[in-house]
Amino acid sequence: MTTTGADKASRRPVTGPAAVLDRHFELAARGTTWRREVLAGASTFLALSYIVIVNPAILGQAGIPRTAAFLATAAVGGLATLAMGLWARLPFAVAPGMEMNSVVAFSVVGTLAFGWPEALGMVFWSGVAMLAVSLLRVREAVINAIPAELRSALAGAVAVFIALIGLQIAHLLRTSGGHPAGLGDWTGAPALALGAGLAASLLVDRFGGRARPVAVPAGILASAVVCAAGGVAAADPGRGLDGAGAALFRFDLTVIADPRAWGVILVLFALDFFGSIAKIVGLTAHTPLQDGAGKVPGMRQALLIDAGATVAGSAAGSSSFVAFVESAVGIRAGARSGLSAVTTGLLLLLCLFFAPVLAHLPVEATAGALVFVAVKMLTALRPARGDRLALAAIVVAAAVTVATLAIDQAMAAAFATSAVLRAAGRRPVHPALWITTLVLAASILLQYLQF
Repeated sequence: MTTTGADKASRRPVTGPAAVLDRHFELAARGTTWRREVLAGASTFLALSYIVIVNPAILGQAGIPRTAAFLATAAVGGLATLAMGLWARLPFAVAPGMEMNSVVAFSVVGTLAFGWPEALGMVFWSGVAMLAVSLLRVREAVINAIPAELRSALAGAVAVFIALIGLQIAHLLRTSGGHPAGLGDWTGAPALALGAGLAASLLVDRFGGRARPVAVPAGILASAVVCAAGGVAAADPGRGLDGAGAALFRFDLTVIADPRAWGVILVLFALDFFGSIAKIVGLTAHTPLQDGAGKVPGMRQALLIDAGATVAGSAAGSSSFVAFVESAVGIRAGARSGLSAVTTGLLLLLCLFFAPVLAHLPVEATAGALVFVAVKMLTALRPARGDRLALAAIVVAAAVTVATLAIDQAMAAAFATSAVLRAAGRRPVHPALWITTLVLAASILLQYLQF
């Protein structure tokens, strides 16, 4: 059989920088390309770019200098996301958790009257505890013990959470104290921007053919155009980095000696511990990021990175860091490797030098893309026909997320539902499931008693 020149060319190995990227990130093995990964990483950055504006604004309410919180958000988030891509080789962005900064600003400082250096000290100690349980592989054990129906339930909870964030950003949903408080303005420019972005993403995803990976950025662009036409202005993340070092190593580590701080540290630890589990499982469920056994290669490194980022962030002036839920945007755009996270991390670091550029992207421009991602995640949930246990867990997790805007509470409800129904149906229940359910319930009770 004669081999043609075209056949020889097709078999010619990839060389140069592309070959280096392919070997380290296993692009071909994961069915992706460097172009798709870079585009997906940029999409993730656009979806989460609001955090470099919102996190300093929230932590500023606690007295933390805003430029210092901005430095911590962009620098620590960028470096941790780079580590996530290069070491864990997973497409997760790392950034301050929205549930965490609210607890620090409004509960720890606002309600309990701790100073912000003490609050950062509590964040530090919760991060040290997270590092310890990650090194001991406790979080891995919990994740690996989660049955299939709960993986789908957590994916559903994360999807609903993303959708609610989109509705909140678009002013369609009002919140009070971190909980839904009613409907907002459904006729304003932000609402129209959400509709335009969602429609654009759905159209590109349905009819775009090979252009489908740009569905998310297309939605963000469409929303940005509507925002500009409707006079929706973006908040300015700050001019320059004057005073950015004002919170460096200002945390008060002696706070660990105050018995009042112990409950707060435990609450911060529980939020991070269970929130990260829910997000990692939810983001990877029904994607090629999980192997045939339902495990996530690189998970141990990912858990160590997000715990380490919390410790580093507290030293720089921010609340706890987590695998950010907006990573779902990049995963939906085709991210399958750490190259996507490397792209996101570099863009976060560039914020340090081009912060005013973010003023041209209103946070409202991301709402439609977030709802689109949530829709696609929800439609990917296909429990086996007749699997009432999976359906019950999904419904309970989604309902609790809507009612509370708290993934840890949705996780507790889904775990309890699964454990009780499994026991009632005489199906095996892993001991870790009972233990995790009880610990979750105790941590939630402690939150209500503490705050």
